[in-house]
Amino acid sequence: MAIIEKISIDGFKSIWNESIELGQLNIFLGTNGAGKSNLLEAIAMVSSSLEGGIDYERLARRGSRLSSPEIFRSAFKGKDRRHTFKIEVCVGGVNYNMSVRSVNSFSYFSESVRYKNRTIAGRSHNGSTLLGVPFDSKLDQKRSIFPFLQSLRPKELAENKKTPADLLSTVEKFAIYSPSTPILRGIATDSSSKSPLGIYGGRLAEALNEVINEKNSITDLRRFFRLLDWFKKIGTTQETEQELISEHVNLGRLKLRYEDKYMKSTFNKLYAYDVSEGALFVLFVLVLLIHKDSPPIFALDNIDNALNPGLVRSLMGHIVQILKDHEEKQIFLTTHNPSTLDGLDIFNEKHRLFIVERNEEGHTKCRRIAPPEGMTKKDWEEKYFGMKLSEIWLSGAIGGMPIGF
Repeated sequence: MAIIEKISIDGFKSIWNESIELGQLNIFLGTNGAGKSNLLEAIAMVSSSLEGGIDYERLARRGSRLSSPEIFRSAFKGKDRRHTFKIEVCVGGVNYNMSVRSVNSFSYFSESVRYKNRTIAGRSHNGSTLLGVPFDSKLDQKRSIFPFLQSLRPKELAENKKTPADLLSTVEKFAIYSPSTPILRGIATDSSSKSPLGIYGGRLAEALNEVINEKNSITDLRRFFRLLDWFKKIGTTQETEQELISEHVNLGRLKLRYEDKYMKSTFNKLYAYDVSEGALFVLFVLVLLIHKDSPPIFALDNIDNALNPGLVRSLMGHIVQILKDHEEKQIFLTTHNPSTLDGLDIFNEKHRLFIVERNEEGHTKCRRIAPPEGMTKKDWEEKYFGMKLSEIWLSGAIGGMPIGF
């Protein structure tokens, strides 16, 4: 599977003009309101388009905020407000570009799919083409051109037997996950229908059950006990021990069940309602990473949610190890917790750390933190006196910190 190699964004929310070269693991660090979530939602817009069009139902399935179409267009002082925003992604050498009009509703102004500088498909006010052949009929402005590519196999792609649709399909499955503690506990409803866990964690029990039955995933699931070593067992059940559950709580048909190794064997079972939120969040992240039906490309908004800094650091270490074994996966993380950075290796080209800031005009800008060319790890350690990345960030040396009080 192919990952997103580059994304270019113009006139989308707080992003006036930005191009970002991406890796397998991408961490976006910055102050509140810097535009980190807007970057993720730009990918969600492309993902929705690749499914067939941009509408609120598709955006909701991807965890995007459902703002008015007007909100999606940049509105900066001193800049003419455009009727459209533009987003382009490059995946496996295929470029998908869309210009979307967002006035009252979403509609396409132009689209193109290119491979090796050849336009495979395109649309504009001048008409539409597939492999250079004009369409006889006018395309619906609410629908993407992408579904027409499903059966196309240009000669240039014959050697790897993948069509543009094959290569871009990984982006189509993209979603932004934001696990919610009440939903993970089973006391609130997950409004999303995203397989396999739900955007907010509503299917965690079912997804865990599926992972347990998938033998190839058990080894990675055991990482949970290395992160939270006071648990003896995790699993699911349809039964409950009534003395351990409140009559005021309805946890649904299938329930998460944890066993605490320090409690009496007759009284050591904890259900999602009573277990710590950190135990729920860690389990959610691991299941999302290893479930066979999880999207190959996904985002976690606020990876540090509900976790102790030390646990965040340890969880990041496990995420890095899992990604090493699954090169087809690509993850985008946003964070405010310094310890998130300590699992990252900025000397590894597959790892990317971006500082997200607003410039003097209010535009969201992404600045990659990478060692200068030719610098060794030893040189880096000497320059920063052996400090961890988290400590370097907190010192203010790489930016991304609020200014003043």
